Amino acid sequence: MANRITSGPFFVPLSIDNTATGAVQYLFIGFKNLADTTSSVILTVHKCADILLYPPNTPPEVQFFREKVVIPAGDCAVVRIESGANTFTGNNMLRVEIAGDTDEDAEGIVVTLSGTTFDGRQVLSMVFKHEDFVELDD
Repeated sequence: MANRITSGPFFVPLSIDNTATGAVQYLFIGFKNLADTTSSVILTVHKCADILLYPPNTPPEVQFFREKVVIPAGDCAVVRIESGANTFTGNNMLRVEIAGDTDEDAEGIVVTLSGTTFDGRQVLSMVFKHEDFVELDD
């Protein structure tokens, strides 16, 4: 079975500065292939169906994005997901999962993610470096 890592859940703020230009516009997921061969991963992004703790919704989490990312040895790739009605908005709780040629020990593809505003400001609460990801058991 493929290795699987996850960012864990994180919130998308409504705005980083209480203005319309401070709203999160993009989720960026960056990849670097440290292996000596072409490697691939399946990227999925999930959104909690409801931020209320009780009663739970069914299903509690929905997948809204899935893409296979193939990266030659030593190369980088970036996937950009724009906020919107079919993806995510402010006040959503998201989780990013990577399955394939990666692991927590960074012996294949390493990953990072961040959120940015329309004018390019980084959303610090949405920054995950590779070491922040955790391995999932199958």
